[in-house]
Parts: sequence; structure tokens; C-alpha cells
Amino acid sequence: MKKILVCNQKMFLTYDEAVALKKEMDDVNFSKVDLIVCPSYLNLDVFKNYNLGAQNCFYEDKGAYTGEVSAYDLSFKNVRYVIIGHYERRCYDPDEVINLKVKAALRNMMIPILCIGETKTDKDLRRTSEVLKKQLYKALDGVSSGDDVIIAYEPAYAIGGEKPVLKEEIEDAFKYIKKLLNEKNITNYKLIYGGSITSSNIKDILSSQIDGYLLGLSSVNINELKTIVKCIK
Repeated sequence: MKKILVCNQKMFLTYDEAVALKKEMDDVNFSKVDLIVCPSYLNLDVFKNYNLGAQNCFYEDKGAYTGEVSAYDLSFKNVRYVIIGHYERRCYDPDEVINLKVKAALRNMMIPILCIGETKTDKDLRRTSEVLKKQLYKALDGVSSGDDVIIAYEPAYAIGGEKPVLKEEIEDAFKYIKKLLNEKNITNYKLIYGGSITSSNIKDILSSQIDGYLLGLSSVNINELKTIVKCIK
């Protein structure tokens, strides 16, 4: 089975930089991975020949919501995936809003990439299980057992840091997340890991228990991206 590779480009690229990166990516063989590119809204058209994901969406399809972009509109851009609940967004979105966004994505035939993860304080206080259960249960409330979802375990303290968490810690978290998904009767899911993944540490966290990886800064550096793809396949 191919590993999923989600490229969250965040707000790293201008339009011209996105065009340049896309040209470089066109020369890379991605056939051994399931690549999902998540550009900024302004750069979606640049990567239209790739499997597209959005970095966020709004939970209403239409209406007087200045500055928002709906899952409904994104679906007309052939966006098939949407990142929801990323730690960098959770300061704006409570669990109830994340749940509405998950449902909006599914309603519009998109696969949500739901990010969950504990903070350093949570980990130090041994609250990881409690936090993951709360985030997962609330986000997937009302989701049908057959709906396709991707769960991205991304501990907040690993984002933008120097190194990811240990492979053994990721695998332990995945075992617990699988248990929670079974309790929720969610069957069509993939589990991926995100957090400070680079070409120098990807080999340390390769595992048959991990269905894929969520990249941040490494996804906009063509040399990093090529090396990571080579290691994964």
C-alpha cells in the first residue's frame, strides 16, 4: 500500500514561488506515494494537476461570511481533501466548529484530514490520552461509520521543532487512536503523522503502522521533498 504524503504549504509561497516549485515537482516521480498538495487558496490553480487539498474550510456552504471559503466552493476547484483542526488553527476553532467543518467536508464529497495532538504541557501532565479522546470524539460526532477520514496525529510541541517524536511514541499513540476509532465505529480511516519531518529524520519514523506523513516546511523545499519521497518509497 502506498504511503500518503500531505504537503501543507501553509503561507510559505508567493504565487511566483509556487509556480517555480510546481515546475520542479513536475520532474519528480511521485508514483510510489499518494501525494496530496495543500497550497494556499491563491495558489490552488497552480497545482491543479495534483491531488488537491485545502488548508482549511468554512462550515456553511453559502452566506454572509466575509473572508471565509466554503467546502462547497472548494469542491468546484476539484479540491478532494481539506486539513481541519491543525494546531495553528485550533486557537480560532473550538471543537464544535471543527466538527461542523468535518461534516461540511464530507457533505461536499471531500475527505477531511483531521489533525489531533497534545501540547507539551498535556504530555508532561500525562493528559495525552484524555486530550486525544476529547478532540477525536468531538470532531467525529455524528460522522457515519463508512465516511472516509484521514487522522493526522501531530503533537503541538513537535510542530516547527527540531525533531519529531520517537517512532515508538507515534506507534503507541496510533494504537490508542485506533481503539478510539473502533469505539466510534469509524472503519474507513488512515492514520498519518506530522510534526518536524525532514529528510534527515524521516528514516527514523518510517513504520508499517503509519499510513503516511504530513509535511510543513519540508514540502516547499524541492530537495527536501525529493529525499523524503525517496526514503518513503
